[in-house]
Amino acid sequence: MSIVINNDSLLNKVKTSLLTYIEKNKLKHDEQLPSETALAKMLGVSRNTLREAYIALENDGVIYRRHGIGTFVTRSPVISDKLNYFLPFAQMIKESGYTPNFQTLSMGYECSQDDVYDAFSIPHSTKVFCVRRIVRADKQPVIYIEDHLLPIDEVKGINWSDFDGNMIQFLSTSLNTPMHHIQSHIRAEALNAEYSQYLELDSETPILNVKSYTYVEANDKPIVFSKIIFNSNIIELNVLRMIHK
Repeated sequence: MSIVINNDSLLNKVKTSLLTYIEKNKLKHDEQLPSETALAKMLGVSRNTLREAYIALENDGVIYRRHGIGTFVTRSPVISDKLNYFLPFAQMIKESGYTPNFQTLSMGYECSQDDVYDAFSIPHSTKVFCVRRIVRADKQPVIYIEDHLLPIDEVKGINWSDFDGNMIQFLSTSLNTPMHHIQSHIRAEALNAEYSQYLELDSETPILNVKSYTYVEANDKPIVFSKIIFNSNIIELNVLRMIHK
């Protein structure tokens, strides 16, 4: 099997290629990688460069090494999202070596829950347009999303036949208005039985529950209120926090 390296820095290229190798060959916990010599030749890099990538992946908890024996898989590769800037889910998954796939489960107007009405400050009798979808990395479901849209005339006129899964880009194009910022609240929770079928996980499995508010430029009311559930076995969220002097 040959691996083509296409990313930016050499170290990131090798890391991505190793993650792809693990995924493509469906290596599980405690299964062994080929020897350093074989992998270095396969990737067309030096053994020193390969070892640097090994160190990075070992720090990420993806692999572990036994001196004189070899390198083994700790767990499935993690898809990482840096929260300090907006990254579409498809791009996040691609950069982690997977193929993204969106499945729309349902879309339409419905009576909603209290947190949706509170997010928009609208009467609880109002019907709200909701899009439910699953995001997969290859064939594995990793994110469940509910996007609830502010019931205004501009939103009601949207043609959803062109929706491709990227809500932010789709709304920016459809409304001819750039989205300004996203505010998110993140909690670690046990998976509700209602959603376990979508992520193919047992109820009470630890997950990351995110509620996000997407705002239009120069507007003080969110245009989208999103409920997002991440499979925390696969997804990790990273935050960069600056220290003010």
